[in-house]
Amino acid sequence: MQFAITAMAVIGGLFFSLAVALLVEEFIFGKVFRLFFVQQAVRVTAGQKR
Repeated sequence: MQFAITAMAVIGGLFFSLAVALLVEEFIFGKVFRLFFVQQAVRVTAGQKR
């Protein structure tokens, strides 16, 4: 039981550390979330072969 609690604390700490790092990076540079949530334009060429 102690191992399970220790494992959950370690995993929780890793996720918290990652979340704080992403938040700080977003405040400094502001480019991380734009990469994930911006819709990219799809090019369609006339006469495209299948």
